[in-house]
Amino acid sequence: MQNNNQIQIIESKIFTIRGQQVMLDRDLAELYQVETKVLNRAVKRNILSFPEDFMFQLTKKETENLRCHFGTASWGGSRTLPFVFTEHGCIQVCTVLKSLVARKMSVFIVRAFVAMKNQIFSNPNYELLKEQILRIQAETKLINAEMLALKKDHTIDLNVQNMEINDLNEKVTELLTEFNKFRDSSIIIKKDNGIGKG
Repeated sequence: MQNNNQIQIIESKIFTIRGQQVMLDRDLAELYQVETKVLNRAVKRNILSFPEDFMFQLTKKETENLRCHFGTASWGGSRTLPFVFTEHGCIQVCTVLKSLVARKMSVFIVRAFVAMKNQIFSNPNYELLKEQILRIQAETKLINAEMLALKKDHTIDLNVQNMEINDLNEKVTELLTEFNKFRDSSIIIKKDNGIGKG
C-alpha cells in the first residue's frame, strides 16, 4: 500500500510538456533527497549523458504556465529557468548521483511513468486523438511540401526575371555606348527631305 502511495505522489509530479512526460529538477531532487543545485551540477558535469530527449530547459513562458496552472508558487523568486527530465533522464540522474536513496527511488519513478502511460493508453479517446494527430501531421507535411514547391517555383520565376532584367540592362548599355559614340564624334543625323515624297 505504501508503494502505491509513493507512486501516486510521483505521478502528481509528472507533467506533459512539449508532448513529453517530464519531471522538474526540483521535484526530482526532492525525491532523490539532494538539493536542486547539487542535482543540476551533477548533470552538468555529465552533460553528454543528457541529450535533449532526456532533459531540456523550460522557457520563461513554460515556467510561468506551470506556476499558474499547477499552483507552483512555492518556487519562490528563482531567476533560473528549471530543467525537466524525461523518464530516461530521471534514470540517468540516478546513475550520476550514485546514491542508495536515488537507486531505490528510481524504481518508483519508473513505475510512476509506466502507470501514467497506461492511463493515457487506456483512455477511450486515446485512439481517436492519436488518429487526429496523425492526420494533422500528414496534412502539415503536405502543406510544407506544397509551400516548398511554391517557393521553388517562385525562385525559378525570380531567376528568370533577373536574367531578363540583366539582358535588358546589357542592351540598354550597348545602346547608350553606341549613342555616346555618335555624340562624341559630333555626327548629326539629319532628316532626309526626300523621304515620303512620291
